[in-house]
Amino acid sequence: MIRLSNIKIACLLAASFFVIGLVTLPHYGINWDTINHLPRGQTYLHYFLTGERDYSKLAPFKYYWQNPDSLGIDTGSSDQVPKRSLYQFDGTPLNFFLEHDGRGHPPLSDILASSFNLILFNQLGLINDIDSYRVYGILLAASLVGLVCWWGTKVYGKFAGIIAAISLSLYPLFWSEAHFNIEKDIPETVFWSFMIFFFWKGIVQKKVKEIFLSSIFFGLALGTKLNIIFSLLVLIPWLAFYLISNKGTILKNSKMILVLTVCPLVVLAIFMISWPYLWQDPIRGIENFLGFYKTIGLTENIDTNFVGPFHVNTYPIKWIIFTTPPVILVLSLVGLISVLFRIRKEENMVSLLILLWLLVPIIRVSMPGATIYGGVRQIMEYIPALALLSGLGGITLLNLLSKKFNKSAVALIIVLIFIPHIFRLVSIHPNENVYFNFLVGGLKGARQQDIPSWGNTFGAAYRQGVSWINKNAEVGANVVLVNELLPNIPAIFFRKDINYQNRSRSGYLRQGEYAMTLVYQGVGIRSYYDEYLEKFIQPVYEVKVDDTAILKIWKNDDQHLKLNLKENIFNGAKVVKTQQGIRFDLGVVKSLARLEVQYDQGNCQELSSGYVRISTSGKDWDTLVGILPNYWKVSISGPQPFQGSFIEPFVGQNAQFIDLILTPPDTCLTHTKSFKIYVFD
Repeated sequence: MIRLSNIKIACLLAASFFVIGLVTLPHYGINWDTINHLPRGQTYLHYFLTGERDYSKLAPFKYYWQNPDSLGIDTGSSDQVPKRSLYQFDGTPLNFFLEHDGRGHPPLSDILASSFNLILFNQLGLINDIDSYRVYGILLAASLVGLVCWWGTKVYGKFAGIIAAISLSLYPLFWSEAHFNIEKDIPETVFWSFMIFFFWKGIVQKKVKEIFLSSIFFGLALGTKLNIIFSLLVLIPWLAFYLISNKGTILKNSKMILVLTVCPLVVLAIFMISWPYLWQDPIRGIENFLGFYKTIGLTENIDTNFVGPFHVNTYPIKWIIFTTPPVILVLSLVGLISVLFRIRKEENMVSLLILLWLLVPIIRVSMPGATIYGGVRQIMEYIPALALLSGLGGITLLNLLSKKFNKSAVALIIVLIFIPHIFRLVSIHPNENVYFNFLVGGLKGARQQDIPSWGNTFGAAYRQGVSWINKNAEVGANVVLVNELLPNIPAIFFRKDINYQNRSRSGYLRQGEYAMTLVYQGVGIRSYYDEYLEKFIQPVYEVKVDDTAILKIWKNDDQHLKLNLKENIFNGAKVVKTQQGIRFDLGVVKSLARLEVQYDQGNCQELSSGYVRISTSGKDWDTLVGILPNYWKVSISGPQPFQGSFIEPFVGQNAQFIDLILTPPDTCLTHTKSFKIYVFD
């Protein structure tokens, strides 16, 4: 029988995670925040390596097709692939970021991810331009799996370490986000975890080297995201309890005191050196940096459905309960109970540390006035702690049950109970970050309960849609995103003959474009185009989880109409000026299709802003999505209004009155020469 050392087991599990993660990279699209991060990372990296402030010495980027289903560089032809990344934009030189950076996350992980692209794509040509960045995330996540295994083994036993590593690896959010959330949350979680580990080890074993290493990881984390600051709420209480329990012995160690004094300087140095924006005016730059986090972290707009006693935000804890696999939920609960019995008995107080590590990230976003959105990916730091508790729960059950049953059989059963969960993940792959457990009825139940952000893959699902379009769209097809930005999908993923441009949105004109969108909570009513497609056009492709679509593609033509639409011009409507703009009165309630207006442009003011509202009675009004001037409702028709003409499309809403609320109220659009109102009969 082969017996593996603790370190070998940790390395084996980490390597397994890395290999499987690497192979599955082409299954995931990019994070839709990528466009805000990788161009910056490339610019800073280029400056650090060459001293050049722009890309003028690089050959121009030339578009080519990269097979989205391939990890390697695969153009399907003899196309020459440029030695330059898609994200090395000429329009974002160093001066651009020195002027505009600061109101966002720090750039360290952007730079590190870009270095992986430089080596794996540009220099070695091993992995394609897009996926080469994301090897960084897979490598970091795999290292954390190894750490959790080794640490769990050291403090709770080998079986606990293995269960902890399995729990972390199979945690749906962690597994999925490790593939594409490489700029913020995954790196922050990994750096946070290593920092906690080395600080604990340094204090408990009185090792200066480990304390110093913890400061390096703190600096790496701060250079990625501000969340690491909240780790002090974990470390300071833990350290206080530890000092009291051990009568403050480490305070008598001069080397320990010295390194603890130096650590903040190490952190600050890493943070400052990795962010050139701060070099020009550190105080103002840090003020902008902190102001950004204050804006996104505090709000009064909390969903009232998730306000508990004392105005506590219950959204984070409910999300965690609903998205944690049942096996991990049960094991971690057992581990949590076990912690309560172990805290006073442990000299190293590791269980108290893990408990604080779990609770602090969750509590801080649950406090009155705090907020979180998009699930709990922003506080992923809790996941390694939960995995360690799951490992503790596993060995606790093993010890209890082995008193009556064979220990090896019990251990095997505990491991085997993960198998149904593995099958579950395989069945929804690669959409693990929309996983919901049976407590809420899966993703379908989350949708029915309208849990905020149900179904949101944050860009990961796009790649599946791109692959379908490449295989099924006719030559020269037009492809648009329904309401999203083009950079959400790397243009090189589309066949070279495909026209990927949002100005091809044709709406009611039905000119045959393929329209793709992610589907999640609130999407169906965010724009006219969303409402139009959902109501009138049959999808040609859907990605589903739990019988719930998370991505849809429509072909906007007459052949795919759901309904037999018949438009007719309604005669008899009247138009009058109001104090706020103009009003159209049909006299009766009709199903609206479109309003077309011709107006006089002479001796009047241009439209500054406005919106459209409708009513069946003239008393209760529904405001339509979108503001005027509008450039996107039917992009192919151009901006509205424009050069004496205005078109407002509807999606069959019942109304008698149409109000145009305009600023200024006497704008040119109110000088109506003629109009037509189309209705569905």
